[in-house]
Amino acid sequence: MRVTLQGLTLNFLRNLNAGLERLSRLQEQLATGKRVQRPSDDPPNLPAVLVMRDAVNAAGQYARNLQDTKTLLDAGQRALQDAVQVIQRLRELAIQGANGTLAPSDMQALAREVEALRGELVALGNTQVAGKYIFAGTLTTTAPFNGAGNYLGNQTPLRREVDRGIPVEATVPGDQVFPQVFGAAQALQEALEAGDHDAVRATLSGLDAALDHLLSAQAELGARASRVETIQARLEEFQVQLKELLSVREDADLAEVVMNLRLQENAYQAALAAGARLIQPSLVDFLR
Repeated sequence: MRVTLQGLTLNFLRNLNAGLERLSRLQEQLATGKRVQRPSDDPPNLPAVLVMRDAVNAAGQYARNLQDTKTLLDAGQRALQDAVQVIQRLRELAIQGANGTLAPSDMQALAREVEALRGELVALGNTQVAGKYIFAGTLTTTAPFNGAGNYLGNQTPLRREVDRGIPVEATVPGDQVFPQVFGAAQALQEALEAGDHDAVRATLSGLDAALDHLLSAQAELGARASRVETIQARLEEFQVQLKELLSVREDADLAEVVMNLRLQENAYQAALAAGARLIQPSLVDFLR
């Protein structure tokens, strides 16, 4: 077999490039902390890694859905709690207005306060989170109530899938909560404007019913929020386990990588030194 200088040189360059590729791969593992970067790195292990990565991504999406749901539920509870406080103030005004000793001017003053509180209830019905109306059903870009308290949304609550096959209603449509509240406030305002003490007294039952309705809706949102928190805790634990399993499959042993990197660097430097001696001689060197 004939061996030429050109053949030796080409073979050396091939081996040098192979060593450089191994060096580059070790440096990549050290920089990323990952042993598996591409399918060719560990073909038998690849299917399990891909399945686990998909599971981690899905768990991350469910975690985002859970947080979004929790945010909407918390905002709904706060709005309803504020509405409860408004109704309680309306009851106080109704009790004052039912006192037959109040002068007509006092009744009108109470009516103006009730009107303002009714406007506050409408504003609570139009509560927004991140630019979305939470009591408008799925019509989140449309204010659910106009100034008169008419409902402009739909009856479909926002739903989020918080786990595989587990949807949770993140909102409650406003027409299931506020119309009764608006009606009770409107009845009180009209009775006060008319100066009818008996009519004012009669509105107390409507205000009580509206208060019970708000508390019931608030309790429902609270129950959903508790369920979401439970799922969140379970999902967080599951995510930790998934990431640990994935780490075993694809993470590099950094101590081993550093050791191999040093060995490969030494081998590469030695190859360069040997190659320099191999390639350097030429015909001119022999003719000197």
